[in-house]
Amino acid sequence: MGHCSVCGFPTALAIEGLRSLGPDGIVGGEPDGGAAVAAVPAHPVPASPSPEAELCATISRDLRNKMEYVRELGRGAPDVTNEMCQAALSEAEGRVSEALEVLRRAQQSLDRQTDELLTRRLASLEARESALRETGVRFAIGGDINRLRGSIDGGQREVAGGFLVEAERRMTQFESDWRGLQGLLRQIDALRKEAADLGIPLGEIAGEVSEIRAQLQEPDITEDALDTIAQSAAQTLMLLHEAIPTSLEEELARHESSLDRYPDDHVASAPARRLHSEAQRHLKKGRLTDAVASVRELRREVERLEQSQELHDVAVGAAPAEPPRAAETESETLDRLLKKARSLAGRVRTLPPDSEVAREAAAQIREVTDLLRNRELRGADQALARLMRMLASEPGEN
Repeated sequence: MGHCSVCGFPTALAIEGLRSLGPDGIVGGEPDGGAAVAAVPAHPVPASPSPEAELCATISRDLRNKMEYVRELGRGAPDVTNEMCQAALSEAEGRVSEALEVLRRAQQSLDRQTDELLTRRLASLEARESALRETGVRFAIGGDINRLRGSIDGGQREVAGGFLVEAERRMTQFESDWRGLQGLLRQIDALRKEAADLGIPLGEIAGEVSEIRAQLQEPDITEDALDTIAQSAAQTLMLLHEAIPTSLEEELARHESSLDRYPDDHVASAPARRLHSEAQRHLKKGRLTDAVASVRELRREVERLEQSQELHDVAVGAAPAEPPRAAETESETLDRLLKKARSLAGRVRTLPPDSEVAREAAAQIREVTDLLRNRELRGADQALARLMRMLASEPGEN
């Protein structure tokens, strides 16, 4: 027989149960003695919560509100979730006094840990601000730190948490921007030093760098001010990258004219030719530091070569001068250049086919071919000389 899922009364006897109820819901009309028995209410009225239970609810709400703003502090934020769960379980089992004690301990622990965290993070902010000053910049964050310290001292934990999050965000962004600006300044100083060593005039660039340094000495630099300084530094670096290559190209052109006076098979000039080709390659690839270093070595090599040539001229000064050679005809010059081009093309084919030098040499061979086809013999002769210097700079070339 089926039964009611709520009260367990047999469902087959439901009609009989209804018949037994009187018009006022009294079982069997009037029971013995004539006393009316009221029907039992379907839903009993719950008892009012005790003062301890109400206090548990109040502390729980306070803890939940505090946990919300404490979580915004991120790393190291205190957490009393386990204690709150333990208190809820104790209260559900009827141990309200025990739950209240657990919640009070959790409340005290959360406040204490929050105060400790705010104090530690304030000290960290002050240390980071001091470290920035030691690197040469004074960040305008003193007002934020003072407000944060005042709210901590006044016990305004939620307000202090908001100040802390904003101050740390500003500090992190400023530190990142400052590292980027320091990188730009290091590049500028390195290029300026190399340009000064080579005697390259920089014009107004030196004044721009001095102005950047002066701006960094200002107190209370904001994020916007640092961004403006960084833009000026980037512009100055770009000017350096334009000025230095122009001067190096002019100097390399002068050295090329000097080296063209020596025969292609002149042994003493081979190191200078190699350095000249190396400097051109670095300059073409935008490697300014390497190009400056190669030009510096090239200067010393050219100076040594010129001194050796002067000593040689003095030693053979009394010897009879060789009769001047007859000038080449255009056909003879073309034939000589074609032979040299074929010889150099053969040497190019011995290079590793996937190397950078092989690709550059092949491009120069094509340039020489076009110049010879157009009868531009002087240009072809200069291009062949550059190609020979480049090949001579490669290790393993004889």
